[in-house]
Amino acid sequence: MEYLDNQSKKIDTTSSLDMEKLKGDGELTKVHPQMSSFKLYTGKNIPKKTNNSKSKQSKNLVKEEVKPIHRKGLAFRVVSLTDKMLFMDNMSTMLRAGLSLTPALKTIKNEVKNNYFKEVLDYLCRHIENGQTLSTGMKHYPKVFPEMVIATIEVGESTGMLSDTFGHLADIMKRQKELKAKVVGAMMYPIIVILALLVVSGFLAMVIFPQLVDLFESGGIKLPFVLVAVRTFNFVVKNYWYYVLGALIALIFLLKIIFSRPKAKLFLDTTLLKMPFLGKLNRELALTRFAGNLTALLAAGLAIVQSMEIVSKTLGNLRYKQEIALMAKELEKGQSLQSAMAKRPDLFPSLTMQLVQVGETTGQLEEILGKIAKFYEDRVNNVLNNLSTILEPFLLVLVGIAVGFIAVSVIGPLYELTNSFAD
Repeated sequence: MEYLDNQSKKIDTTSSLDMEKLKGDGELTKVHPQMSSFKLYTGKNIPKKTNNSKSKQSKNLVKEEVKPIHRKGLAFRVVSLTDKMLFMDNMSTMLRAGLSLTPALKTIKNEVKNNYFKEVLDYLCRHIENGQTLSTGMKHYPKVFPEMVIATIEVGESTGMLSDTFGHLADIMKRQKELKAKVVGAMMYPIIVILALLVVSGFLAMVIFPQLVDLFESGGIKLPFVLVAVRTFNFVVKNYWYYVLGALIALIFLLKIIFSRPKAKLFLDTTLLKMPFLGKLNRELALTRFAGNLTALLAAGLAIVQSMEIVSKTLGNLRYKQEIALMAKELEKGQSLQSAMAKRPDLFPSLTMQLVQVGETTGQLEEILGKIAKFYEDRVNNVLNNLSTILEPFLLVLVGIAVGFIAVSVIGPLYELTNSFAD
């Protein structure tokens, strides 16, 4: 395994030969390679041993693995995407500045506000000081560090490009954060309109309509279906609200259990991809993440089969997840990526397949995948930026239908009641 020292020079830690270091007086002295890698990780030199026994020296160098300590009282064991992005970016900056891993981790740990993330970084410091690698320590916290991050860090450790690896991961998380923020921002307008419509409808049903129902009944007016339904709803809520609340909670848990099963979730994700507007948006989101993550893993030095297996686990849509895992097995048997995509035209557009074929033919697959990711990311951003404009006519029609339905339901009985007073 190769690492970088503080002067960005490669150190081969897998060689069995001792390295020679030149003293000030010109004498050559032998230094074990493990000492240099230890210094890279911890910033400390391994103490000299007075005992010449090789077995005793190796026993002192290799310590027992540090086990993670999960303290009680940390109710929310969640690390946000922003915290992870800042961690990757700060690690890249400090490693490029010549700081070793342990001081860098301790510096970030002192600045982190999230108590759970502070615990994770504390464990990584103790793990590295014990002579272990960073990637093996990250494997104990899979919810904080996904498999893609761990695999990329492993490659960075083996190639000696750990600072660049952290920087690349920070860029990926930054793009994910920006995309997530755009999705949330684009959905705010329709969500606010729908919530306002529900609040107004609830106020009318619980406060205004009951008074109108009493007025119409006292005048002997036949109630329309809407007012009958409102009267029944009010009666049920007032007298059996605990049953209604229990039924809603049970329904939520039942739906959660159903759609947590692979078959039900696959059916939901497949149906979502076939919907007119949302299907196209979800497909382009999946292609953006697929091409972007695959580019990052290939740039880190992973083989394409292993990269495809890891990318399949990073996608949210189960249909894409399963098909890309099958594509990895097909690539392992010798098929090209373009031919594997051609078997799935509903998931990969023809433009994507043509560009991938060009990349495989010219040997520039990594660069082509980066362009594909940028292309679909721009398309998604364009849709999200104009989403409020696209949905505005639909929302206006929805509000108009709701207002018209309520008006017709009330105006008819009011007209009859007015005629009865006139008579």
